[in-house]
Amino acid sequence: MKVVLGSDHLGGTDFVERLRDTFPDTEFALALSPEDTLREVADAEVLLGWPTKEVFSAGAGLKWVHCLGTGIDGVGALGDIGAAGIPITNARGPHTEPMADHTMLFLLSLAHNARQMLNDQARGAWDTNGYDHKEVSGSVMGIYGFGMIGRAIARRALGFGMEVIAVDPGPDDEVPGVDVWALDRLDDLFRAADWLVVAAPLLPETRMTVDARRIGLLRPSSSLIVISRGGIVDEGDLADALVAGKLAGVALDATEPEPLNADSPFWSHPNALISSHSSALTPEMYEGRRQIVLDNLHRYLNGEELLHQADPVKGY
Repeated sequence: MKVVLGSDHLGGTDFVERLRDTFPDTEFALALSPEDTLREVADAEVLLGWPTKEVFSAGAGLKWVHCLGTGIDGVGALGDIGAAGIPITNARGPHTEPMADHTMLFLLSLAHNARQMLNDQARGAWDTNGYDHKEVSGSVMGIYGFGMIGRAIARRALGFGMEVIAVDPGPDDEVPGVDVWALDRLDDLFRAADWLVVAAPLLPETRMTVDARRIGLLRPSSSLIVISRGGIVDEGDLADALVAGKLAGVALDATEPEPLNADSPFWSHPNALISSHSSALTPEMYEGRRQIVLDNLHRYLNGEELLHQADPVKGY
């Protein structure tokens, strides 16, 4: 059997040697360019990565595709995989804790003027009365998308004494102390939130659902944080609201496009924070991704049910 590792999203390319040591009777090929992937997938049974339509078409013998991240929206051949009826799995789980931590970093940085403090530190300025901090205890966090990441964010927010409300079509699990509303109350979520966190997957039904109208439902004292995917929020509308003073702050880990355009006002606005889609990237996360690959390869070779199977029709 041949397995193609078509990505370096496992914390380095040396993982292929670990795979060869663990599964000595299996052939592993590392393919980090489109040309290499097309060549190697031709006689492969398993592909680890995000196949395009062209790659999937070239892999006529593929029987399993594993996406190395949580979201499968980046799999160009998703529809073809679904039509072929072969399983597609993902690496849900390892991203949860660091992304939730990063969300709270964003929130506390906006609440306590971290950008201004760092600028003052860089220029050697001591201005005790120059900050307008906010207490987060007692404020309301609204979470759009209550999957594993949304629930981890909620647990942290509750620990800070915040009231937490979420909107989700059907959460897998509950978090005590969190009110979860149906999708038809998304507008209500925006009206209620002091901190609106976008933690939903990018799907046809979530794309651009946070537009000028919904952003306008937030209070001028509210802030919006995007931690899951770009493309859910209309960033042009979001920038307009921030520049016009209709929002207190914006924090973005995911954008569309990535990176942001050079002329985006988010780069320079004093109440905006940007990180480069890097919220999950810890050593523990990478090892978690690797462990899922190892566990699922054992299961595949033993004819057992694969972990973390995704639905290509639903998109998650």
